[in-house]
Amino acid sequence: MHYTDDLKQQIERVLHWEPSSHWRLRDFRQLSELVHHRTHQHVDAQELQHFWQSSAVSSPFFLDTLACFIDYTSWDDFCTRNFYGSVDTDEETQLLHAPMWEIPIRWVIIICWLSVIAAILVGILLVWKR
Repeated sequence: MHYTDDLKQQIERVLHWEPSSHWRLRDFRQLSELVHHRTHQHVDAQELQHFWQSSAVSSPFFLDTLACFIDYTSWDDFCTRNFYGSVDTDEETQLLHAPMWEIPIRWVIIICWLSVIAAILVGILLVWKR
């Protein structure tokens, strides 16, 4: 169910924590406390952890509570407001929107460092040639 992934992503954005792949049980306990504080409903930390790892849901109440935590009235409200529909694309559309390639961040860092080193070397050579 892609809506559960959307729900997790929206909660993660609201929390501004490290990526959920690094979360431990203590983080899920803290999330459980935050959910309880905001919604006045109890959600078990281990149930949260299981949900984040597998998207398995124990009850509709669980999804309603998490949806309320991020300011939706219910799980149904969340699904309705996050419905994207489907877009059919033909070959012409795919050609107009060709996939973009990305430069890996490590290459960007290496290029930045090399440009700094080059600038320093040029500066040294200019001073030395005077």
